[in-house]
Amino acid sequence: MLSGEEVVLILDSSLNETDTSSKWEKLSEMKFITVRHMIVIMLVLETLIQIPFIWLAPTLGLEPFTSPWWLLQFAGVVMATNIGAVVLAIIAQDAANKIGRSQSEAFTVDFMQGIETLTQIMATLEETASQRNENLSDQITELIPLYYDLGLSYVRTHNTPAVQPPHIEVSPVAEYESESELFD
Repeated sequence: MLSGEEVVLILDSSLNETDTSSKWEKLSEMKFITVRHMIVIMLVLETLIQIPFIWLAPTLGLEPFTSPWWLLQFAGVVMATNIGAVVLAIIAQDAANKIGRSQSEAFTVDFMQGIETLTQIMATLEETASQRNENLSDQITELIPLYYDLGLSYVRTHNTPAVQPPHIEVSPVAEYESESELFD
């Protein structure tokens, strides 16, 4: 059964002692390349790679807009597209590596065991509620405030220092010779 520090480990499994930012925050703040960025990258690569092919045509003695000229330009477009695909694949793999690293830091074994424990508890609660023909959601809504009050009362009573009874001094017993002296 989980208790004390084990529960804290499960709940705080995303905190790193050397890093103050939560792994959950890192996971939720992932930056991805957008379609607009992909198009810009491809257009820049197409332009940068196609320009040398346009300049190369006259040095090879190709007449503009002839069949060999179009083939050379097509080769430039294919080359630029392939290089763009490789660059975008590298960017995508880098993003996948970051996601994998963040998920492995956030979803630790302790976290997964905690989720499994909570799932088992919920399954048992659901089964018990269905056996009694009750709605678990209604029961939770009704009972959670009561459990909160109970827990708060427990913490308050056990965290306050115990009150010591006052020290009462007892007088010494009076000396007497017979019991009749006591009832006079």
